[in-house]
Amino acid sequence: MNNITLHKKHYLRLSLIIIATVFYFLANIQRVAIPGAIFDLLQNDLAACASKITLLGAIFCYIYAITQLVVGLMVDKIGGFRVIAIGAVAFALGAILFPHSQSFFGLYISRALVGFGSATFYLSAVREVKKYVHDKNFTLAISYILFFGYSGGIIANAPLVSVINKTSWQAVFYFIGFFSLFLCVLYLILLFIFKPVHSEKETRFSFAPFKEILTNKDNIILYLFGSTNYGLYYVLQSVIGKKFLQDFCYYNVSDSAIVLSIMALISAIAGTITAYISRCMNNKRTGIFRTYAILSFLSSLSVCLFLILDIHTKIIAFIFLIPSFIGSISPILILTLHIINRYEVSATAVAIQNFGFFMMVGILGTLSGVLMNLFEPVKTGNALIYPNNSYLLVFGVFLVLSIVEVICAFKTKDNYGK
Repeated sequence: MNNITLHKKHYLRLSLIIIATVFYFLANIQRVAIPGAIFDLLQNDLAACASKITLLGAIFCYIYAITQLVVGLMVDKIGGFRVIAIGAVAFALGAILFPHSQSFFGLYISRALVGFGSATFYLSAVREVKKYVHDKNFTLAISYILFFGYSGGIIANAPLVSVINKTSWQAVFYFIGFFSLFLCVLYLILLFIFKPVHSEKETRFSFAPFKEILTNKDNIILYLFGSTNYGLYYVLQSVIGKKFLQDFCYYNVSDSAIVLSIMALISAIAGTITAYISRCMNNKRTGIFRTYAILSFLSSLSVCLFLILDIHTKIIAFIFLIPSFIGSISPILILTLHIINRYEVSATAVAIQNFGFFMMVGILGTLSGVLMNLFEPVKTGNALIYPNNSYLLVFGVFLVLSIVEVICAFKTKDNYGK
């Protein structure tokens, strides 16, 4: 009887982790598709300016970033499976509310709920996998979760746009919302049967680790570098990249969506490639950081020059593939943070880096919308086409930030503490 119980617990645990991974996949669809993949559709249907549309992505990122700072404590306190349950409820409610909302207030509330729920899935699932998977299989298990989750970013562009063209964005997101609700109910039922026992009453929130980490100059340099690097990629992927390709490069909706899907695919595999390169270099990282920062600067500079010279070339789509590849440096950033910081605060250090990633995306998304509105768009058919000057302001900011990225990259070291 005991063996049967253990066998049942094993499959329940596996089922809960699989459902959490599917939620992570759906979270990536939500994160990338709104507003990026459906920018024009939202702008036309809602009769809104660019800043209101980009704020849909920014709110998600702000809430996601802030939640990163507390989700680790929540996992330590009540266990990953319970934290996922809380996130699943918020995510499902927000996913259903989004296509149903008739006002921007409702849309923004829905994005906040989805952002909060999305922030709980990955870290909680990783913590539960770590409990039950042998160390030799742990990296492989996490790579499966990451790749499946990142696949949501691939689906969120060309495949999603293809389905929307045959139906409507409301119908597609209603389906995602009700499927999320179904998964949520199934998860809660399985969790009730599983009855997780994790509970740590002694866990208390403390500012001490944050103070220790944020007063270390090496951490600050790495945070600025990593957040800028990721932000410059992900704001293209999830906010303005598709819109820019349509407005300036004259890509149609389907082709621009394919470009964004290719970007997501490259990003999904780039982290593993970068980690392998670092390993082949005996875990040296500064050369990679500096090379990637220079490539980031050159890609931003190239787009600015095309805008200044009014060269409407589709080559820009290939330039976008550069930040897609170099933006996936999380594995070696995490390794560096573990080297810089004590083991006892290393998890918090990583959480702060995740906070920086998505706060930067939120800030750049918000700023992009504001800057685009400084010049009057031209209405062509059902779409508002923004002029070169609007995008030059946006990519000019990206260029300045890429210079900051280069400066920070050249201040990183391989031999911290030696």
